[in-house]
Amino acid sequence: MTEQMGRFKHQSMQDSQSIVRYLTALKDGFENGALVFSTNGKRLVLKPQGLVNLEVEAKRKGEGIKLSLKFRWTEEEPATEEGGQPLLIETYKSK
Repeated sequence: MTEQMGRFKHQSMQDSQSIVRYLTALKDGFENGALVFSTNGKRLVLKPQGLVNLEVEAKRKGEGIKLSLKFRWTEEEPATEEGGQPLLIETYKSK
């Protein structure tokens, strides 16, 4: 895949420590201005800038859980701030 255009998709089962490493890599990529995704010889580089639209969705259905994080931005034009309430994400420690 080219760095300017393309689509990257990956799906796998991971343990919690691996998820933490991926989330840390995403954090570092946003801080450094470039997210690099690669697998099986495919590579996609995204360069977030300006304001980023964040969408968080969490669902519980029976014993099934789904958590989705979506980030959207444009690399061409500066994003404008959208209204809305601030998001709060907290940890919960069970006893």
